[in-house]
Amino acid sequence: MNKQLHSTDGSRLAISFWIWALWDTGTNGFFNDLELRMTELVERGFNCIRVESGAGLTHDADGRPRGELEFMPAFPGHGHFTRQMEHMTVGRVDLMKRLVALCTVAQRHNVKVILSSWYYLHTYWFTDARVTAELLDLPREERFIYFARGLDRILDELKQRGLADVIASAEIFNEVDGSNFVGAGGIYEPAPDCGLKSGDVGKWHRFRALHEEALDYLKMRHPDIRLAMDTCSSGASPELLPRNAQVWTFHAYYLWGVYGVFEGNIMSLDTDLNDSRHYAPVRRFLRQDIVPFQAILGCRGDRIPIVYCRDWVHRVWLYRNLDPNAMPELERLLQESLENNIDQFKHKATDAVTQAVKKRDEHWPGVPLILGEGASYCADHRLRWEERSDAYWEVVEHAARACRQNGLWGSVVRTNAGPEDPVWHEYPERLQRVNAVFLGKQE
Repeated sequence: MNKQLHSTDGSRLAISFWIWALWDTGTNGFFNDLELRMTELVERGFNCIRVESGAGLTHDADGRPRGELEFMPAFPGHGHFTRQMEHMTVGRVDLMKRLVALCTVAQRHNVKVILSSWYYLHTYWFTDARVTAELLDLPREERFIYFARGLDRILDELKQRGLADVIASAEIFNEVDGSNFVGAGGIYEPAPDCGLKSGDVGKWHRFRALHEEALDYLKMRHPDIRLAMDTCSSGASPELLPRNAQVWTFHAYYLWGVYGVFEGNIMSLDTDLNDSRHYAPVRRFLRQDIVPFQAILGCRGDRIPIVYCRDWVHRVWLYRNLDPNAMPELERLLQESLENNIDQFKHKATDAVTQAVKKRDEHWPGVPLILGEGASYCADHRLRWEERSDAYWEVVEHAARACRQNGLWGSVVRTNAGPEDPVWHEYPERLQRVNAVFLGKQE
């Protein structure tokens, strides 16, 4: 077996974000037919996917395969309006078998795969209750090495099937600079770019040391696989990030601010959505019969509440209550917000990329860079202004050009650009063009 890292020269990765592809196996699931979806992926100019690996879930602590596990909707009866969540229903899946199937199809199509884990951010929302309790009870200081061992077992299984060459890179956790883990308040605090207090640098260094130890374990076990770190943004503090990562994947949601004219302060955890005064500025866009915020909180029954990324509960409430009759006016408002600030959004995209390059050159020279998430995200899938807007895609294309010109190894078109998103089916030419720009096939 080749024990050397593959070269990244001349092999840019045009990435589609398939975060829940392993789970989306229910009736009419977007990813039921992997052969069809991989064919469509290539037709749209992609050559790579980034996916939740199932690390920590595929095997137990002793390395035994867990087999089939149950999964449940994150917000039963309410989450189906939010992009990427509308088909997350009840079901059972063997995540290891599913990942092997996905990588086997990817290999046939010459498509690369980036593995990551969103477990302590999002994945625990809908995973098997018994396993969820086990992993949430895991002491915070043990989580890096536990998930590294889980990733190790996954990589071993893929190698046994001749699929190692499919893996472009692997991350222990997505957005490590935001990983204060569920219910944290203990020994770790996330980096300031995620909007929380910076705290004691000594705590960051302990966090970093645990991450470095886990990466070293994986590098010893898999010297032929690139091990990556992943961050919320290019503004992450080097004091928090591992010094031994072989790829830096960062995120840049340079267009998310467009939604400020609608979302306003609603996403703030300080906003009490049981009080109608707090959503009065956007009341005209909402249903007359408001679904109470308490109904969103209570829909999970006795399952673990969503503690971290609590703003998602607010987001689900907002789009659950969006009035279809008000959507045309809302779409006009969002389009105007973009057009009136288009240069600002372009600058945000460029600044994120150049900041990442500068920081990489200073702290991790020579490490390949990937834009792993970006543009906008999480709005209602019934809204179509993004797909139709030439101005929106002008900014996205500008970002792709900045990524290419700054030598990034990989880039997403935007986070929501997979088979479950309307753009995949309704505007495939938008995806083709942006990918062509990033890959250097089109100026």
